[in-house]
Amino acid sequence: MSDQAASFSSSSSSLPLPGSEAVFPSPLASAECCEEHEEYLSLFCLDDLEPLCKHCAADSHARHRVYLSAEAVTDCKEELKTSLTGLDVKIKNFKDVMQACRAASKCNQVHLTTDSHLTEEIMKEEFEKLHQFLREEEAARLHALMEEKEEKSRKAAERINRLNEVMTCLEDKIRLTERELRAGGEGTEYLQEYQDTLSSTWCGNAKPERIHRPLINVAKHLGNLRHAVWEKMKQIAPYTPVTLDPGAAGRAAGASSSELSRFHVTAGPRQSAEQLINEPEHLHPHPRILAREGFDTGVHCWDVEVGETNRWTVGVAAPSALKTATCEASPEAGLWCIGLKDGEYQALTTPTQTLDVGTSRRLNRVRVKLDLEGGAVTFVDADTDAPLFTFTHCFAEAVYPYFEASSNKNPEKPLLVYKCGVKINKVS
Repeated sequence: MSDQAASFSSSSSSLPLPGSEAVFPSPLASAECCEEHEEYLSLFCLDDLEPLCKHCAADSHARHRVYLSAEAVTDCKEELKTSLTGLDVKIKNFKDVMQACRAASKCNQVHLTTDSHLTEEIMKEEFEKLHQFLREEEAARLHALMEEKEEKSRKAAERINRLNEVMTCLEDKIRLTERELRAGGEGTEYLQEYQDTLSSTWCGNAKPERIHRPLINVAKHLGNLRHAVWEKMKQIAPYTPVTLDPGAAGRAAGASSSELSRFHVTAGPRQSAEQLINEPEHLHPHPRILAREGFDTGVHCWDVEVGETNRWTVGVAAPSALKTATCEASPEAGLWCIGLKDGEYQALTTPTQTLDVGTSRRLNRVRVKLDLEGGAVTFVDADTDAPLFTFTHCFAEAVYPYFEASSNKNPEKPLLVYKCGVKINKVS
C-alpha cells in the first residue's frame, strides 16, 4: 500500500487542474461526493485514512500519501484480514488459558480449601491457647481474691473471739468482786483478804482492740489488670523478629505451618520458568523463602541457627531478586548474603569471598544485623560475637530477611530464627 501511495505521490504534480479535462477511473457505485467540491471521492489519503476528491488531493492533502480508492478498498480489506487473524490468535490463546484455568480450578479449589482449613485449625488452636491462659489467669486471680476475703474474714473473727475472751474474763472478775462486797466481811479478817481480792480485779492496761471494717485491696486486684495480664501473656506469646512467608517460598522449600519462625527445607521437584509463570505466588523453584514483612527503615537484628545444614544461605533480599527462574545470590542481583557451599563459608559477592572462621570451627548460629540508615548488612558469629562480613549499600527499597538451604543431615532440626539473645523456638 505504501509503495502505491508513494508512486501516486510522485505523480501528484500531473493531476489535472480544476477546469481541465482528464479521464479518472469511474468511482464506485457506493462512493459519495465531496461536500466541499461536489466531486466524487475517487482517492484515499493514507496519512489521514479518509477518502478524497481530486481537488482535496491537490490542495489540503498535496504532500500526503494518496492513491486510488478502488485499490485502497482492496488493501484495507487485506489489512483488516491481517488484524482479524491476529485477533483470532489472541482469542485462541485466551481460550487455551481459560481451558487450563478451568481444568486446574478443581485442583486449586482443593488446595485452597486444604490451606484454608489448616490455617483455620491452627488459628483456633492458637486462640484456644490464649483463651485457656485467660481462663486460668482469671481463675487464679479470683482464687486470690477469695483467699484474701477468707483471710480477712478469719482475722475479723479472731479479733471478735479475743474480745469475747477478754470480756468473759472481766465479767468473771466483776462477779467475784461483787460477791466479796456482798459477803460483808469486817475487821482484820477482811483486811487480810483485801490484797487477794484487789489483785483479782487487776486486768493490766489492756484496752479493747478497735475493730475496723475489713477492706478488700481493690487496687491490688484491679489496678492495671489488663496490662498485668498482657505482660504475663507475653510468656506464652513471645515476639518473633522474623515471620516466614510460605507463599513467598520456592516450591522446594517449606515452612512449618504452626511456627512460621521455623524454616524447614523439604525436598521438592524443581520447576521450569513456564511452571513459575503458572504459579506466580511462588517466587523461585529452589528451596528459598522470604520473611513475610520487609524493612525499609531502622535497625533490625535476628539470629539464624544453621546447625547441621550442610548448604545454606542467609541474609537479606530485595523482593525483585527472586522473580527470575535462575538467580545467583549477589548484591548485583539484590541479595546480600553469606552461606556455606561445598564445605566453604563464603560471602556471596562477585566474585565470592571466603570467610575465615577457623579450620576446626563450624558455625552454629549466624546473627544478621541490618542497618538501613547506615546502609550496612553485618554478619556475626552469634556464639562468639566474631564479625564475619559486612555489605555496604544504599538501600532504595524495602528488603526482606532471606533464607535458603539445599540439604539437611538431620531433617528433624530445621533452620531456626531467633530473636537476638533470646531463643524463641525449642528444638524437640
